[in-house]
Amino acid sequence: MNTGTPNAEERRRVAAEQAAAWLVALREDRLSAHERGEFVDWLRESPVHVAEMLRISQLDQALAEFGDWTALPAATPTPDNVVQLLPGPSRPAARRPRFAGLTRAIAAGLAIVVVAGGGWLALREQGTVVRTQLAERREMILADGSAVSIAPLSELRIRYTADRRSIELRKGHAHFDVTHDARRPFVVDAGTATVQAVGTSFDVERAPGSVRVTVVEGRVAVTQQEKGATGSVPSPATVPARVMLGANEEIVVPSQAPMTAVVHQVNAPAQAAWTTGSLVFEDETVAEVVRRFNLHNQAQIRILDPELAARRISGTFRASDPESFIAFIHATSASPAGDRSVILVEPHSR
Repeated sequence: MNTGTPNAEERRRVAAEQAAAWLVALREDRLSAHERGEFVDWLRESPVHVAEMLRISQLDQALAEFGDWTALPAATPTPDNVVQLLPGPSRPAARRPRFAGLTRAIAAGLAIVVVAGGGWLALREQGTVVRTQLAERREMILADGSAVSIAPLSELRIRYTADRRSIELRKGHAHFDVTHDARRPFVVDAGTATVQAVGTSFDVERAPGSVRVTVVEGRVAVTQQEKGATGSVPSPATVPARVMLGANEEIVVPSQAPMTAVVHQVNAPAQAAWTTGSLVFEDETVAEVVRRFNLHNQAQIRILDPELAARRISGTFRASDPESFIAFIHATSASPAGDRSVILVEPHSR
C-alpha cells in the first residue's frame, strides 16, 4: 500500500471517530439543513460509514437504556485470573425520551441513503453505480476497507460477492488502493481489459480507444478481453494471455488490436497525484494538459493556436487552478501572440 495511505483497520477507526462526532452533533440538535445534507453525503460515501453509524448508535442506545448505574457494586480487588459476573437487570429499563429525536434523525439519514443510493444491500447483490460530473472528484471507502478515487466524468459499478470484489469501470478514470484479501480477488473490468489485484495500489483509465493501467505499488495481472467495445479483438498466438505489472510500470491495452507485452517504466505516484488535487505532467502536449484541466474545472481552457497545442511541456499544477497554467504558458511563450492564444471560458453564473 502507499506510504501514508491508511489500511482497512485505520479507515474503520477513522470512520468510527467520525460516526461518534456525527452522533454528538445529532444528539445536540445543532446541525443546520446544509450540515444534515453533509451527514447524508458522508453516509453515502461508504458502507463502512453506514455500518459504523449503526454500531455506535446502537451502543449509545444500549448505554442510555441501562437501568441503574448506581446499582453497580464498587470494584474490589480480585486475582488477575478471576472474572466477577454482575447480576443482570431484573427488567428492561425504560427508553429515555431524549433519544427519540436522535434515533429519528439517524433513521432519516439512512432512509435517504437507501432510497437515493439503492441501498447497501444492492452493493452486495446487484451492485451500485457511481457517477461523477464535470469538476467532481469523489473518494469512497468500500465495505472491505479498500479505497477508490474517482476522477471527473467517470462511471463505475461496484459489486461484492462472497468470492469476488468486482468493479466495472464503464468510462473515465479511477484509482484503487486495495485491501489484501487472498480469498476474494479484486477485479476491475474496463471493457477491453481486466485488471486483477489482491492488495495493491493502481490506476485505470478507460479512453475510447484504449485502457491504460498504471501500478503505484504491488503487482497486478492485466488480461485483454476477447471483445472490445465495437467488435472482436484479434488473438494471434503471439498475444500474451496476461501481463504482470509491478510498481512504476504501465501498459496500454488497445480496443481494436492485440495487446502486446510492452511494459513502460513511469513515475506512477506522479501520475496518480490527481487523487490529491495535483496534476503532474512530464513531456505532455499542451492539448493533453488542457484536456486534464478541463475535466477538473467548470471554467474551460481553450487553445487557439494549433502549434501551441502541440507543444510539449512538463510541470506540476493544482487541478483547481487553471489560471496558474495559463500564466505559465504566457510566461514561457516565445511568441508575441502567446497572450492571445489561450483563453479561459468561465461558466455562466446561475
